[in-house]
Amino acid sequence: MSQWKWNDMEFEVDMEDVEFQQKLEDAYDKMEEEEKNLSKVGRASEITLGYCNMFYNFFDRVFGSGTGEKLLGAKKNARICDECYGSFFDFIRLEVEKSNKRRMQCAQKYKVKSKR
Repeated sequence: MSQWKWNDMEFEVDMEDVEFQQKLEDAYDKMEEEEKNLSKVGRASEITLGYCNMFYNFFDRVFGSGTGEKLLGAKKNARICDECYGSFFDFIRLEVEKSNKRRMQCAQKYKVKSKR
C-alpha cells in the first residue's frame, strides 16, 4: 500500500488489494464509455466541460464522491485534469511494476528446483 500525493492531498493506493483493483478497473471502464460519448463538435466550452467531467467522475469512482472536486478544484480546467490524471496514471504504473517485481522475487524464492 502506498500514498499517491497530489498538491496537499494524499490518497491510499493498494494495487495488490482486490477491492481497490475492482474500483480502478470499473472507473477505467466507465471513463472509456464516457470518452466515446464526448461531444467532438460544438462549442469549445461544452467540449471542455464534458472532457473535465470525465476526470472528475473518474476520481470520484476511485476514491469516493467529491474527490474529483477536491483534486481538481471547482473551476474546470483541461490542463489541470490532464496533469492530475497523468500523475495518477504514472503512480499506478510504478506501483504495478513494484508489485510484479515483488511477486516475481517471491516466486523465485519458493520455486521448486528440478533435479537433472
